[in-house]
Amino acid sequence: MRKMTLLDIKMQHTPEQFGHYLRQMGDVFWWEKDKFWVVTSHEYAKSILISNDYTCDRSPFFISQMPNIGPDVIMDFFSVISKMMVMSDAPQHTVRRRICYDGFTNRTLHELEPLVQKTIEKQIRICIEKGRMDVVEDLAKVVPSTILADFFHIPEDERNLFYEWSNNMTQFFGGSSQYRNEDGVKVNESAKNLRNYFIDLIIQRRREPKNDFLSILLANQKAFQLSDDEIISQAIMMLVAGQVTTTDQFCNNIYTIMITPGGLESLQSDHIQLDLAINELNRLDPAVSFIFRVAKIDTLIGTQRIKAGDVIFISTHAANRDHRAFDNPDLCLLSRKNNKHISYGFGSHYCIGAKLAQLEMINCLRCMIRTFTNLRFADDDKPVRKHHSLAFSGFEKLPLVFDIN
Repeated sequence: MRKMTLLDIKMQHTPEQFGHYLRQMGDVFWWEKDKFWVVTSHEYAKSILISNDYTCDRSPFFISQMPNIGPDVIMDFFSVISKMMVMSDAPQHTVRRRICYDGFTNRTLHELEPLVQKTIEKQIRICIEKGRMDVVEDLAKVVPSTILADFFHIPEDERNLFYEWSNNMTQFFGGSSQYRNEDGVKVNESAKNLRNYFIDLIIQRRREPKNDFLSILLANQKAFQLSDDEIISQAIMMLVAGQVTTTDQFCNNIYTIMITPGGLESLQSDHIQLDLAINELNRLDPAVSFIFRVAKIDTLIGTQRIKAGDVIFISTHAANRDHRAFDNPDLCLLSRKNNKHISYGFGSHYCIGAKLAQLEMINCLRCMIRTFTNLRFADDDKPVRKHHSLAFSGFEKLPLVFDIN
């Protein structure tokens, strides 16, 4: 009988059950089937994420997981991801991250908010006309993809392609259930398409700069001494990370609030700060299920000896429910303060786009609770979770029905 992978276990459990399943295995344990260490302790997770004993470059691990794919099949994919800040350690990571800062200032986010609100209101009107909604297709995909496309000034008729390419990259990057040659061909084509698109866009922006994210990167390129390939990798990373994971996180948050007794009523009462509520929902069902690291040297996690080259999977579901870090960790406390979850990472690799994602989710949730009453699951169409990735969690569909205020 085939031994279950960690993805098999994840598929059979709710986020709460999955977190508890992992936590009962210990603060750190070896998962023999998949050949990596799993960390469930909130304290250990934070210490690993700020330690120089571990690298963010997981390329060797990815290659080891792809016995059915020849390295030449995914050369473009690896060429792109190897230069991303999320796969880099200092000093490369520091420079690749700093060049992006100007794109995420409070001023930039403030300027984006009217577009966020306009996009959400348009989608809400579409839902009203339909008389129901699929949160995935009608809101969660459209809002971040529209904002990010505007971030790069990408024409509207090309945006669906960007979502498809980004989604292919994210799911492959996050650990599909099986790596077949055709999967490699598909993701490599997506990486190549994105790279070629940005090569052309760089030529355009150098000739005619705009008030967009790529123009910001190019304006700072000389000061940070980054190559065009590095600029392109950071741009693709923003699309991949900012689009698909924000879509998943928004769906997870809506589902969590829907299954929390009195959750919607609490939000509609205006007694709850939406930023605190979103933060708590992010904690309970993170879109990023595992954060990867690889040991650079022989080291220790607690008293457990770790060898150089060992792969570490930090479980956000488990660490975010560690009772030593959170009071009543399984309760959804929408006014929870000092919420130190690691859903967006920790330390120097904390998600640079977290504030933008928060802005989108706060505005979307606010509009939903003001517009709809009696928001509820559809009787004739059930929510369906995505189960093709170990590292990422979201929904294939999330149908809701409602009354209008």
